[in-house]
Amino acid sequence: MKQIIYLAALAPLVLFGCTKKDAKQATQNNSPVKVKIETAQTQEIDQIYDYTSTVDAAVKNYITSAGGTRIEKIWVEVGSHVRKGQRLVTMESTSLATTMDQLANIKSELDRMNALYKSGGVSKQQLDQVQTQYDVARKSADNLRRNIVLSSPINGVVTQKNFDNGDVSGSQPILQVMQISPVKLKFSINEALYSKVKIGMAVKATVEVFGDEEFFGKITLISPTIDPSSRTFAVEASFANGNQKLKPGMFGRATLNLGKAIKILVSDKAIVKQEGTNNKYVYIENGGKVEFRQVVLGRRLNNRYEILSGINEGENVVTEGQSRLKNGVSVNVVK
Repeated sequence: MKQIIYLAALAPLVLFGCTKKDAKQATQNNSPVKVKIETAQTQEIDQIYDYTSTVDAAVKNYITSAGGTRIEKIWVEVGSHVRKGQRLVTMESTSLATTMDQLANIKSELDRMNALYKSGGVSKQQLDQVQTQYDVARKSADNLRRNIVLSSPINGVVTQKNFDNGDVSGSQPILQVMQISPVKLKFSINEALYSKVKIGMAVKATVEVFGDEEFFGKITLISPTIDPSSRTFAVEASFANGNQKLKPGMFGRATLNLGKAIKILVSDKAIVKQEGTNNKYVYIENGGKVEFRQVVLGRRLNNRYEILSGINEGENVVTEGQSRLKNGVSVNVVK
């Protein structure tokens, strides 16, 4: 059964080179090869493009303490929904208490040095040295004070917890908080379409988890540069996700409609794939002979291909009989 399906999938593309013997015999006999043709015609079609992507959070924040102190209490768990400004973590305050005692001692010394300086008992340099010690200790105390209670900078959901109560926080963040209303999808588009993509353009998305259910968003970011290696530019689309069905990490597909365009369409039976390459070709009939010509394909629309280059409107394209053809062979067109 698998072999039958595999062969059926290959049917639309005629393999070039597998019957060179027949083509050679036809040429030697000077007998025209019977072929069927169709005339290449233009058609107005929607320019719809699909791109694979992964759902990502609109904002990610990593909650960490700048001092590597011990965690006294984590107030949330993974999956907790939090509000902006909500307390998430309380750090141990022992270091702050010690620093505040040191700050008080230095402040007393600074007051004493100020009095001595006014009476000429110490130099300006000695006073400045104590003043510097006080400023450093005060900044250290302020920093520790800010890092005792860690709050959420956004409305979101806790997606990661790396420590437990009593742990000493290290280089890893204690928590990760994500904003998932809205979410965004990132994808790359061929540079040829750069002038057609606009901020605010509608985007439709599906994710594998929900089958054919559609989600609607709009383009919110277009990269100002082109990637020279892939010849593409990056785009971000935002989706409101009010019900939070779309979760960061889900595999999705974004669909973009760039409007109507006039394109040449030909039957999939006309396309010849050259053996050993990814190149695609067609045979063009003209005056009883055929020309073997390379083409660039666009999208497949049912049983037809969009032609980006290689065929002109009105040319006759061979749709049957290619297995006995090669460039320059005489043909007899049959219905």
